[in-house]
Amino acid sequence: MAVTHGDLKRIEDITVDLLRGMKLSLHPEVSADTEAVRIKLVGDDTSIIIGFHGETLADFSYILGIMVRHQVDKDFVLRIDAGDYMKNKDARTESMALEAIKKVQTSGFPERLTGLNSYERRLVHSIADREGLTSDSTGVGKERVLIIKPKSGE
Repeated sequence: MAVTHGDLKRIEDITVDLLRGMKLSLHPEVSADTEAVRIKLVGDDTSIIIGFHGETLADFSYILGIMVRHQVDKDFVLRIDAGDYMKNKDARTESMALEAIKKVQTSGFPERLTGLNSYERRLVHSIADREGLTSDSTGVGKERVLIIKPKSGE
């Protein structure tokens, strides 16, 4: 189900209302591509919305996601960024994944990655698949571990 211009306008309005309620000097730039609906928060309060290690941005994203999904009845990925925090974090996660993948390709032994949230694990799984390796996640909560390994039979 494709996201329409009307949906994007509604998402922008919901975001503006939430930011206004939080009394933050930010405005959303809303766009969509084949992967996600993207909201870039721009303004004077980017450091406030990012918070310590991105925790406030993660909480904001969670709350906004609930609000948007309640009012826009479509299935899509919502990606929110401020001050390129998430863009830079994605680049660091990809770099870490590629380093682990290189070790697996060189040694043939599995590599374990810890401390990743669900989005980061999905990103690493897709990178491992793209590079011709397999990956699994085991464990629960903060103890969850992603394991990158060669494909069976290699």
